[in-house]
Amino acid sequence: MNNACISGMGLVCCLGSSVNEVYQHMCAGDAGFRLIDRFEPAPYAQKMAGQLPPDVEAKLRGDFPDEDIAAAMIKYAGAQALAQAGSTTKAGQSDRRLGLVLATNFGPMESLEWAWRERLDTQSLDDASFAPFDDIIQNAATALGCSGPHAQISMSCASGAAALAVARDMLAAGRADRVLVVAYDALSEFCWCGLSNLRTITTDLMRPFDKRRSGTIFSEGAAAVVLTTAPGTTALASLPGIATNNNAFHMTAPSKDADGSRLVMAAALHAAGMTPDAIEHICAHATSTSANDSTEAAALRNLFGARFATLTTAAHKSQLGHLMGAAGLAEAIITVMAMQHGVIPPTINHEQLDPACEPVNCLPRKAVTKQFKTAITNSAGIGGNNAALVICSPNLPVADTLPALDTQRNVYVRQVGWVLPGHIGKGGEILEHPEWLQWQDGRNQLLADFSAKPYISSVKGYLDPAGAFLLAAMTLAGAGDPGDIPPARRGISSLSRYGALGSAFAFFTQLAEKGPRLASPLIFPHGYANTAGNLAAIEFNCAGPHMVFYGRQNPHEALAFAIARLQDGSADEMFTAFYESAVPAALPDGRSLLSGGVAVRLAATPAPAGQQDLFSFTPAELFDRPADTSNGAVAALALLISS
Repeated sequence: MNNACISGMGLVCCLGSSVNEVYQHMCAGDAGFRLIDRFEPAPYAQKMAGQLPPDVEAKLRGDFPDEDIAAAMIKYAGAQALAQAGSTTKAGQSDRRLGLVLATNFGPMESLEWAWRERLDTQSLDDASFAPFDDIIQNAATALGCSGPHAQISMSCASGAAALAVARDMLAAGRADRVLVVAYDALSEFCWCGLSNLRTITTDLMRPFDKRRSGTIFSEGAAAVVLTTAPGTTALASLPGIATNNNAFHMTAPSKDADGSRLVMAAALHAAGMTPDAIEHICAHATSTSANDSTEAAALRNLFGARFATLTTAAHKSQLGHLMGAAGLAEAIITVMAMQHGVIPPTINHEQLDPACEPVNCLPRKAVTKQFKTAITNSAGIGGNNAALVICSPNLPVADTLPALDTQRNVYVRQVGWVLPGHIGKGGEILEHPEWLQWQDGRNQLLADFSAKPYISSVKGYLDPAGAFLLAAMTLAGAGDPGDIPPARRGISSLSRYGALGSAFAFFTQLAEKGPRLASPLIFPHGYANTAGNLAAIEFNCAGPHMVFYGRQNPHEALAFAIARLQDGSADEMFTAFYESAVPAALPDGRSLLSGGVAVRLAATPAPAGQQDLFSFTPAELFDRPADTSNGAVAALALLISS
């Protein structure tokens, strides 16, 4: 098989509990919004959301009585995709050639809210209360029989589409024959309050590209696909082009020149060996917010030129709502269904096209019959994250574009920078002091008053400690000195077990103790799992390939993504950054965690004459080394960088 292809799909969301059910509702012009009952909606201007239908939610809670709703949705949608892909793995069995990638915006917030309320009520938090959050990917892997490589990423609302890049890399490296990708997010008061206070939620209907649009409505759900290169597979669609990047512009605002979205779609087309002229259909991100829709329309005009007016453009969020981390993957699934059945669901509630969005043909009010074999999807998220997919009919001949990872090819380490309790510095000295990367009781206090201000210039106002550690480490690794490498050729792959959990807990505390209206919209964006990686992209103008790994997982995956982008030619330089901030209030009592940040500057070729690399290694050496994430991502790095 020449390219990664989709062999199975699963979906559960506000419009139903299967791919077929959701697609049929969408073709009929239905929307899935209902009155919120997950939490008290009275304090909020918008009281409707894309919550699961009552019967579907009841079924999931009955089938998975000991799980929070996010974990239940993961297992339910994942099982659907595996069944369609013809998985023969039975309950209690596992497949070492089946990988798993989870993608999310907020993670299992229901469990986390329970745990944090316990902390606020009792001033105590134990591991048992926190475990559903901490172990979600391990539990999903066990339940679904995925004992191959696994990873969890958070690229805000581009997460679902971006996760396919990680899955593709696992296949290209020969580390798996199939990879199950599940993107998910559940409604919670934490996310609803934060997004409301950022004024992204409309009090009206969702009207993508419409002159009267005023914001989005968020939803919950899980979308799943099985990605494979296995010969003899019955393919639903092929994915010859996948790309990610970062706007490197602003945490919450889209870049006015629309370059981020245009460049990520152009990169996906380049990866597929295609030009814009080959595309017959567009699936837009289309959040129904004023700035995002007009910016996206500008990106599409710039990419497709005069052809843009002739293309159909889907805006599925008018029916599905904004599925947060699951949005990009769910919309890709609907695109595959539309390609198979020749019917594209409509954009409902659309009455008058905004002149700023012309000449988008967003299929207002009714489904359109159209046969097409090529499509592109666009996804974007807070922090400047972007992802794009080129989706083709399985019967369409396409070039062999799957990037082959050469595990014996050297990767060169230009520089290492670190902010650790034992030392702050840069260079090869870290290799001689592995103790700096080891957790010891009490050492974290040495970083309690650390400030990133001497190391950075443009980041203003509130800065989460995790972000401060990462930005300083990136500076020490040379991120502020790009030389002659263009921004679009410099990328970042980062990993944290807990991300900015301290800021998330601070926001939740304000919500719980002061009420929704007094919870700070300044803190909320800094509580995202991917905040630090996004701030690094903005600070150092790294607008190339981007990925944020999050949660308890093998640190190899973050390095593998960076290496793959160097080897497939999509970047000239990649930074891999590991960071952690121990915030006792947000974690179980007694939880040990090494705070700090380490950034590694990587290149595919040796340093030019007159310069010197610190060291080099091969991916094969990397994959053969063990990893332990029990004390966080920074501590896990000790097993890689010091051996």
